[in-house]
Amino acid sequence: MMLLGRGRAEGIACFGNTRDSVLAALAPRLAMWLVLGGLTLGAAPQAISGVKVLFALCLILLPAVVTNALARHWKREGLWMRYITATWWTDWVTLFVGLVVALLMALASPRLLQSATGAGILNGVEFGYSLWLTWYVARVGLLLRRGQAVVLVLAILGSLGLLVAATGLLSPHQRAWHDFLYPLMVQQAQPH
Repeated sequence: MMLLGRGRAEGIACFGNTRDSVLAALAPRLAMWLVLGGLTLGAAPQAISGVKVLFALCLILLPAVVTNALARHWKREGLWMRYITATWWTDWVTLFVGLVVALLMALASPRLLQSATGAGILNGVEFGYSLWLTWYVARVGLLLRRGQAVVLVLAILGSLGLLVAATGLLSPHQRAWHDFLYPLMVQQAQPH
């Protein structure tokens, strides 16, 4: 993970190109989804909670569906399992980068970390790094040209944006992603 996270192409060889490796990379995401889904349903046992849980599952799986379609279109389907395995594992590096940035900000200026500006800086760095990492892993994992990797990143962002927009149109008073994470935020805020 760290090799790809630092822009080292040889890191792609550390990931398997099998169904088992894909499922192993997906397992932590599904475990989090199950826990958060259980908290969501437990906090508000209503039909809309089930919709929120399904929405979150779509957010997890949609990038895999989109990238698989593009890999097939570009005749790279033989590389896709290694690519998606690497993608799902290296996504965790973004969290590590966020923690490092938050630590540096806290050491430099604790007030900055607690401000809206600090949150903007932290989110901006994480988002920018995530975009770059998605682009880089696509280039290396699927052996794409730069422009193809940009198309892949834009396709992922576009599909996720369409999913969020469709959810907003169908249920304008719901914020499915925020509401799905709300039980976790409440759990963390409660004193132990």
